[in-house]
Amino acid sequence: HGPGWIDAANASQPFGRLLAADEVANLAVFLLCDACGPMTGALIDQEQRVVGANR
Repeated sequence: HGPGWIDAANASQPFGRLLAADEVANLAVFLLCDACGPMTGALIDQEQRVVGANR
């Protein structure tokens, strides 16, 4: 990654920053508990990528 890649990654996200590790972990915990029982057919997208980045 070149200089400024973190700023570019943050700017490419709908809410202006990358997810923190604990936010991803909290989703995993939620999906494993009874509270998500009423959810059916939901798509939860936590994939983050810099728009226009070469992979």
